[in-house]
Amino acid sequence: MERIGKVGCASLLLLNIAVGIAVICSVASSKHGTQISNTEGLKQQISKIYEDRLKIIIDNDNGTHERKGARPPNMSVAFLNLLKPIAYLTGLDFLGHIENVNETSIKIWVPFVGPGRQLLYNGMWYENGSFIIPATGVYVVYSHVKFYTEKNHRGDTETDFQHSIMRYNTLKQTSTTALADAVSENKNDIIDGASLEYSSDIHGLLQLNAGDQLVVKVSRINPLRHDKDWHYFGVYMI
Repeated sequence: MERIGKVGCASLLLLNIAVGIAVICSVASSKHGTQISNTEGLKQQISKIYEDRLKIIIDNDNGTHERKGARPPNMSVAFLNLLKPIAYLTGLDFLGHIENVNETSIKIWVPFVGPGRQLLYNGMWYENGSFIIPATGVYVVYSHVKFYTEKNHRGDTETDFQHSIMRYNTLKQTSTTALADAVSENKNDIIDGASLEYSSDIHGLLQLNAGDQLVVKVSRINPLRHDKDWHYFGVYMI
């Protein structure tokens, strides 16, 4: 019965993800006319994850019951966690990038180059700086950036650095600020010509729909150049 319960819960979560992918496919097809092949690939990946995890659970349960007096393992939480969508980006690629003051969305995350740079699991989709959510649910969303300025002097005009996560609601077809932070420059009592750093962190819970998009925006991108490997952006279902 325990094993049936695990399989049932897993199937329900996978169905939720599959429905989300269908929504993404519909939205993407209507906007671009293509993307169907990509979506089909995502469905195949999720199906493979499900089959692999299910086989491991069945094998482990069978092996456990064969050992006399052994207690069946409780793997439901760990198993379901493996099926939850998760995404993580870190580091910016400024090679050949020229700042456009009218474009503040961060779209220059370092491409996938191995473990630790990009993480996309269980239907999560990345496109042009945005995460595309594959399944409706509650997600933890977070971002960290560090603004760096040089040649600062007392008496210089002080400004605020804006850092936000924008959400495109695929059902309402609206774009709004989901989470935001602001840090203010402070040039009091500094040494003339000094360099200054200002860190900004965003972290929160969001109820998201399948097909919603999330993107990080800042007031200026160039101040992120100096510490380009220290910025990150992530989201995962809870």
